[in-house]
Order: sequence, then C-alpha cells, then structure tokens
Amino acid sequence: MTQRNPGRLMSEHAGIVEAPLDEVREVLLAVPTGKLHGAEIPLVIGRQDDREVVITGGPATFTAQISGVTLTIDVDREAGWVQARGQWWWCGRFQVEEHPEGALIRQQTFNLATGLTSRLVPFTVGRSHRDNGRSVFTHVLERLTELRGWKTRPLND
Repeated sequence: MTQRNPGRLMSEHAGIVEAPLDEVREVLLAVPTGKLHGAEIPLVIGRQDDREVVITGGPATFTAQISGVTLTIDVDREAGWVQARGQWWWCGRFQVEEHPEGALIRQQTFNLATGLTSRLVPFTVGRSHRDNGRSVFTHVLERLTELRGWKTRPLND
C-alpha cells in the first residue's frame, strides 16, 4: 500500500494519545472479521448504534456491509493508517504517527469523486461529514480512553 492521499482532502482533525505508538496503532488499526455489534466494530467505521456490521477479507483489504451499504477498508500497518471508503465519493482515514507525548492521530476525510461532481461534493453530501467530523473524532478519542485508559486530547483545528 501507499501513504499517498486517496483524493482531495476535505477536512482534518488531530489529537494526542499519551501511549506508545505501537500500542495505539494496534488498537486503532484493528479490523476484526465476522458479524460485529457495538464495541466490536472497528473504530474507523465509527458509531453504528444497534446496526450489525459484517466484515470479510483481510489482512490488508476488507469489505464491510452496514445496512446494505458496502465499505472497503484498507489497512497499511507499516505506514500506520486505516481507511474506509464508501459510496461514490468518500474516504475516511486515521493516520497514527509518533509524537513526543506518545502518538498523534489524524482523522482525514477525502473527496474521491471525479469530474464535475468532485466540485459539488463539498457543498452537498460532503457538508454533513465536515460538520460531524469533530464529534466523530472526539468519540474515537473517548473510546481509546475507555478501552485502554489512555489520556487523550484533541488538538485545535
């Protein structure tokens, strides 16, 4: 896999996890397979309330089915990222990098659309992702604290 961005960057949020880089990557890049519910669902997919998520494949590329929607999940453990791509325009990536205080996590949303539609995405379907991005990222930081007891904090956007 490559570290190259999959599309045009639409939004980014970042935060610090006070824990060793390898341990943070182990948790954030984890993609279990099978029929998953609640806390079993990979962090890259986000909150799914009471929905069942079915994940197949691996070890680097997975397919997730959520309420009839198919997502592709890619993991590059060496580069330290996991991303979910879905529908026709969207890719959400978590990148985990070394930081003096532990690990730096970046949540990035990319526009994958091409042609004229790529210019419309930020004003249509992309708006809700941009508006909700901060709360999604805050939820991931909170989950890392719940799962491992790590101190986390968002950085200013």
